[in-house]
Amino acid sequence: MELQIRQPVPGDAAALGRLHAEAWNVAYADQMPAELLAHFTVARRTAMWERVIASAQGERERIAIADVDGTAVGFARTGPCRDEDGPQGAGELYAINVSPHSWRGGVGTALLEAAHESLAANGFSLAVLWVLPGNDRARRFYVRHDWFSDGTAREDESHGFLVPEVRYSRRF
Repeated sequence: MELQIRQPVPGDAAALGRLHAEAWNVAYADQMPAELLAHFTVARRTAMWERVIASAQGERERIAIADVDGTAVGFARTGPCRDEDGPQGAGELYAINVSPHSWRGGVGTALLEAAHESLAANGFSLAVLWVLPGNDRARRFYVRHDWFSDGTAREDESHGFLVPEVRYSRRF
């Protein structure tokens, strides 16, 4: 297995759409309503990735793709913190998703390290991320990589559903 972290190219949209939909539907099956997860189809995620890859990223936004033997198996997306009341000047890990077939193989760690490097290189000394309170696997993963719950919680609206989230922070 040869793991490479790289920038996305237009040809990645289908693989990213597939792994994004699969990761959400497996990871969140017991944590989100089925009606909400029904919105995360391969076709919809592929179309989203086609738009994201084709559009110019913000000045300090980055996407890292984990590629194993020529196939995209994960991604991490970072940029400035989007929270209106978030820490001033902080960065944010917007998303990190790995194909369930690649879980526990080092892909997530490699992507998170790339995200950390990107956030630090873009001048962020503090970053935040949001995670479902019941996503114990992800929460343990973040804690192993020096993220900590900062006590902030919210309900985020997605496709007509309110999704509870807790915020984690990390200094660089």
